[in-house]
Amino acid sequence: MKKLLTPLVVVGIVAACQPQPTRTTAVAAPAAAVTTQLRAATKVARPLVAEADSLTPKMRARLRQVDLSDLFRVPEPSQRGVAQTVLDGFFGSNPQRLSLALLKVVRDSLQPNLFHVVGKSRYKAQTTTFTGTIHITSVADYYDQGQLLTQGEESFVLDTTASGNGDILNAKAYSAAASFKFAGLSPAPYALSGRALLDFWMTDKGKIGGLYSPCEGCVDDEAPSKGSVLLLRGQWLDNSAKPGRSFLVCRDVFFIANSLMDNFGIGDRGAQVNPKYNKFGWGTYWENDEWWADSPRPSLSL
Repeated sequence: MKKLLTPLVVVGIVAACQPQPTRTTAVAAPAAAVTTQLRAATKVARPLVAEADSLTPKMRARLRQVDLSDLFRVPEPSQRGVAQTVLDGFFGSNPQRLSLALLKVVRDSLQPNLFHVVGKSRYKAQTTTFTGTIHITSVADYYDQGQLLTQGEESFVLDTTASGNGDILNAKAYSAAASFKFAGLSPAPYALSGRALLDFWMTDKGKIGGLYSPCEGCVDDEAPSKGSVLLLRGQWLDNSAKPGRSFLVCRDVFFIANSLMDNFGIGDRGAQVNPKYNKFGWGTYWENDEWWADSPRPSLSL
């Protein structure tokens, strides 16, 4: 589905480029400047649809008690052996691998639905750092509460009474929508903006976790994240792309790949990358390649 960039987002990206007076505030804007060329590209970009903040007072109060930053950040505590913690995907129908790693995600001290982000992106052989924000605009009940039964969470309490229907008594599943704005400088200025979709569960004692597809490798088309917990869709603006390139990334690339690429996933449950995509960066998908980790400084032996 096409997304459009509102004037508000355009202003936000452009404003990040302008010199700002020194001020004291708890809410930090993306720490990156954008060149005149990038500002021009932003102005002519087709806008993304930005959803207005529709959080209810009750949910806003709940977000003050529960910090969702762990669900965005790398690494996320694995569930059911799920190893993917970065976001992988594509620029439109381009088969070249695009990866994003959200390395530091900190909840704002004043706004519980605002998170400050430091991350890295990798495209081809180029790894760059970006900063920005994620702003949760809505939280709704997940479409199928019965999927809590498939998560294997030990803290869940099952209704085993004769009159009960086997539901989980102490937790509920939710879907959150958020806007994001990231910006980076090196080797050239760029900006990312769009919409993030997060599926998660929360117990009555405040424990949280990502909500995965009920079966490994099964795409859930009704789930906002397609069953991958977290999905980001947006536009990448830089000096070489006018008006910008649309991109789509998520926690499990197989949940989005076959709708974009021809025969991307093969083998049992389609969980292996077709070798014809190896040359586009996908040959190492199942390798433990922590490309986002900083290289350790060599120690001196005296």
